[in-house]
Amino acid sequence: MATLVPSPAIQQDRQTNDLYERDFYSWSMQQADALKRRDFNAVDWENVIEEIADLGKAQQHNWEAFCARVIEHMLKIDYYREATEKVLKHWTREIRDFRQEMAELIDKNPGLKGQYAEMFAEAWKRGRGYARRRLAEYDEDNDPQTTWKKAFRERDRMLPAECPYRLEDVTAYNPRLDREPDYDVWPPSVARVLNARLDADLAGRRARTADSGIGRDR
Repeated sequence: MATLVPSPAIQQDRQTNDLYERDFYSWSMQQADALKRRDFNAVDWENVIEEIADLGKAQQHNWEAFCARVIEHMLKIDYYREATEKVLKHWTREIRDFRQEMAELIDKNPGLKGQYAEMFAEAWKRGRGYARRRLAEYDEDNDPQTTWKKAFRERDRMLPAECPYRLEDVTAYNPRLDREPDYDVWPPSVARVLNARLDADLAGRRARTADSGIGRDR
């Protein structure tokens, strides 16, 4: 009985897929070379399309990661009354840095503006989770009688289930109005803590036009 031999095209596809799985660098160089030569038959289209989509998603995930850290710090400012002045200043500086990164990502990838609602929802879930774990660790360190598990459950009960902050209060950046994030823009609850503890003069949410542009794809 004759043995069926895969066609050269099928053999090439298998070799390309194998290279994609075991040596991504060599695969990417191979694909770049094929595209430069306009040798479209040599392009691993399925994986190339997937990788290009992943590049775009990576920018979205980066924004979510920075936003989650801002939310984490804001929740810690709101719910960790034992924080020292030094710690509060450290958190506010990090928030400023993370906001700057978020703004730069939007500037370089304006298409992300259409994803604000989805990105902010994901950032809230991650940021709350980070804050919950960190606050539980602080509680455990401060009270020898408290276990981390007990502190974790208590912090989970204490933190809001829904995000208490508006998007524009977290980003402090409106791509239609601002060149960079505004340090004076904070959620009212966070501003109150910083004003009281750091003798600051943060007004919290500032007045903006009715149509701020945040969350709109323009």
